[in-house]
Amino acid sequence: MPDFGFVGASYTTRSIYQNDQECINYYPEIDPTKQPGERGVVALYPTPGLVTEIQFPIPAEVRGMRALSGLQYAIAVCGNRVYRIDTSLAFTQVGTLTTSTGPVSITDNVMSAQGLTAYLVDGVNRYYYVVATNTFVTLPSTDGDWRGATMVDTVDNYVAYNEPNTQNWAVTDLGSPLSTTGLYGAKDGSPDTLVALIVDHRQVYLLGEVTTEVWTDVGSVIPGLITFPFQRVSGTSSQNGCGAPFSIARFSDTFMFLSRDTLGTATIGQMKGYEYQRVSTHAVENSLVGFDVTNARAWAFQIEGHEFYVINFPSIDLTWVYDLATQQWFKWLWWDAPNAVYKRHRGQCAMAFANKNLVGDYENGKIYSLDFDTYTDAGNPIRRLRRAPHITTDLQRQYFEEFQIQFQPGVGLTTGQGDNPQAMLRWSNDGGSTWSNEHWVSIGRQGNYTNRALWRRLGWARDRIFEVVITDPVKAVIVSANLKASAGDN
Repeated sequence: MPDFGFVGASYTTRSIYQNDQECINYYPEIDPTKQPGERGVVALYPTPGLVTEIQFPIPAEVRGMRALSGLQYAIAVCGNRVYRIDTSLAFTQVGTLTTSTGPVSITDNVMSAQGLTAYLVDGVNRYYYVVATNTFVTLPSTDGDWRGATMVDTVDNYVAYNEPNTQNWAVTDLGSPLSTTGLYGAKDGSPDTLVALIVDHRQVYLLGEVTTEVWTDVGSVIPGLITFPFQRVSGTSSQNGCGAPFSIARFSDTFMFLSRDTLGTATIGQMKGYEYQRVSTHAVENSLVGFDVTNARAWAFQIEGHEFYVINFPSIDLTWVYDLATQQWFKWLWWDAPNAVYKRHRGQCAMAFANKNLVGDYENGKIYSLDFDTYTDAGNPIRRLRRAPHITTDLQRQYFEEFQIQFQPGVGLTTGQGDNPQAMLRWSNDGGSTWSNEHWVSIGRQGNYTNRALWRRLGWARDRIFEVVITDPVKAVIVSANLKASAGDN
């Protein structure tokens, strides 16, 4: 039996007897030069490992990061401290926030008087940092019509921000970090509260609890004539709001987020123009049912032509990833070896800076780079798992003589764990309810390029699921899988 769908994405349904596929710490890649059914038309590649690049003095959560325009500096917040990072990844504390936990939203703008300036909000206050003068300012309560904001973005040389727990949003003075003019409006097309905002294609998307509307810049403020330079764009109202404000992440030529509407929550999708398009599968959504997902955190990155949307669910300890190239979902998880359980990925915010994809840890004050040539998470083992589809023929007996996985062979290390890397196979004969013992074979020592990962005499079943796990820190690419089986009576 040629490749029987062993290589694929995560898809576990509410009944595992329908589908119980898992793809953890692997992502599928399609070879467009091959035809369906050919060997290697879809391969599984290891997700990147983590390399520690920065350790901040306080082992707290990295609450937000942003590469500033010009890409010479970045801003990161760890605990209550604000750091400037240069291209050598050296960091300097430049400010202090009044809060120590929770997401921080950051944008930047080239201000008329100050030059390049970062603007930060933490829910309680608004702040700005001037790069040229190394000045950090906490905006007073007299700046603008309210104090604080949870989200911030830049459009047309204005900085836009929201008033928490209301429908209101505002912009700073043109080309300024200050809000002396008091320019604000309200997302009042529907009565739901404004929970998030993002600028896309120079338009401001205001995402409420269950609806979204879009505003655009219509011109400069003219005293006595125009009190707010933005107006609602007619026909842009969407009946989808945002179920987790920090699930919003720029993705491709739009943005993705966890949606909520009047009928429920926990679908994930993207805005296509002014319309919401669902992207999540039933399997993804099933994993979220019954849980609090309002604190979900998302980020995106692009590497080797793959654009990934990564969404963490702290209350479930789960991370889902959507790959734009294949339009498939997989899980990206941290392996808690002492407790033998999967937990969510360590990264909760990200930025592309200093020719690296950097992510900030959710608790220990570290910033990591993502590296495809690193096969541990900052020294912690990565447990990669693929669970295949059900193999059944009208629930008749099948005898399994031989199962072979084509790993990239010869990838063993010189010494230590991984010098003779192993693949661990087990199977279920009852639809995924119970499992066999593990059966180990070698992927191939270093230089052994003809090695075959092969298991024989695997018994019989009416409904068989195969599962393979690799924990050795090697380049464990799965190119294809083949199965020799024969039909039995009844």
